[in-house]
Amino acid sequence: MKNIIKRYVFRNGAFIINLSVLALLVSSCFQNAPGGGQVDQSEQEDQESDSPQITILFDESEGVASTASNFYFLFDMSGSMDERCSGKRKIDGAKEAVTRFMKNIPDDVNIGLMLLGTRSGDDFAEALPIASGNKEEFLKIINSLHPSGGTPLGEALSACVDKIVEQYKKQLGYGTYRIIVITDGEQTGIDLKRPCNYLAKHGFIGLYSIGLCMKSSHTLKKYSLSYRDANNYEELEQALVEATAESDVFDANLFDENLYKADSTDH
Repeated sequence: MKNIIKRYVFRNGAFIINLSVLALLVSSCFQNAPGGGQVDQSEQEDQESDSPQITILFDESEGVASTASNFYFLFDMSGSMDERCSGKRKIDGAKEAVTRFMKNIPDDVNIGLMLLGTRSGDDFAEALPIASGNKEEFLKIINSLHPSGGTPLGEALSACVDKIVEQYKKQLGYGTYRIIVITDGEQTGIDLKRPCNYLAKHGFIGLYSIGLCMKSSHTLKKYSLSYRDANNYEELEQALVEATAESDVFDANLFDENLYKADSTDH
């Protein structure tokens, strides 16, 4: 009898699930629980009862096992980013901080970009699909942005989750997956509870949020694995470093040691 057992589930076609990969998926969900590590049994049961995990089905013929890291950025370019903070327009300071930060992202990391305030369709749109080797294109898009539109953060966040699920299937459940939000204001669309609960049901996705030049912490703080307030653009750059370097994904030495000051107690 073969040591790898397969079964077939019919749902919009035939999917083949390798049970060994499914076991890895379950393990990954627990390892990436809020807090950045293992949770005890009682906490685990509470989380499962509040937000039952969604089962992702894989088709091995359509994916390749890969441990690549994936960072999907949700960038706010709404009208309020035209306001000034710390001596310059928010959008200009954010562009500079993101440009400095991106220089240290390894080329083999998968990055993607969703924009808020696009003033077209749903007021948000994917600007760059998740892929590796696309840093130049990422920065070209960021540096071309002009503030406009609203902040449908909840709707855009749900769309980010769906994009990451697509990549998760391509990598057959391997790798690291994070959504990194940069925003300067509260949402103008649906309440954040529903999309954040939707995200929580995908236990392999970590939400890292940065509130730029806000008078008080963003609502995302209570839903995020990590949240940082950035009152200037140096703090924004530092928050971006922390969002990618506070796990084992990167060696902190890849970054400016004077900038990197991750607080490992704040998870």
